[in-house]
Amino acid sequence: MLRVKGVDVYVHWSVFLIGAVILLGAVRRPLVAVVSLIAYLSVLLIHESGHLIMAQRRGYEPLSIEIYPIHGIARFEMPESRFDRALIAWGGVLAQAVIGIPLVASVTAFGYTPFEAINALLAILGGFSLSVAAFNLLPVAPLDGAAAWDLIPAFIERKRTRRNKRVYPYRSSR
Repeated sequence: MLRVKGVDVYVHWSVFLIGAVILLGAVRRPLVAVVSLIAYLSVLLIHESGHLIMAQRRGYEPLSIEIYPIHGIARFEMPESRFDRALIAWGGVLAQAVIGIPLVASVTAFGYTPFEAINALLAILGGFSLSVAAFNLLPVAPLDGAAAWDLIPAFIERKRTRRNKRVYPYRSSR
C-alpha cells in the first residue's frame, strides 16, 4: 500500500488495466511508456497531496487519496469555513505549480534533452501538469475552481467578521 505523509493512497483497479494496455501498445518504446505513465499518475498524486497538505495546515485531518484514470479524490475532515474550503481547493493547484513552473522554465531556458524518456517526464510534469491545473480552476463543479475562486470573497468576509468581533474598552468617567 502506498502512503503519502501518513495517508493511505488507494489506486482504482482500472488504473492498472489502462496502464497494462498502454504498456502492451508501447513495444517500440517501453521506457518512454513506463516513464510517461508514472509521470501522469504523479500529476494526479501531486495534485491530491497538495489538497491534503493544505487541509493539514488548516488543522483538518487528512483521510485518504484515491487515484482514478483521469482524476483523483483527496478525502479529509470537512472544513468549517468557506475560507478554508477555498484554500484547500488551491492546495492542489499550488502543488502542481511548485513542480511544473520550474520544469517549464528549465525547458524554456535550456530546451529538451536528447533522451525521450526524460523529455516525456519534463513535458508531463511540466507543461501538461500546468495545463491540467489551469483547467481544474474553471469555476465549475466538481472542479476545484468551484471552491477556489471563493477565496477573495471569503477573505473579505473573514476580515469583516474579525473586525466586528473586536471589543473596544469603554472608559467611564468617575
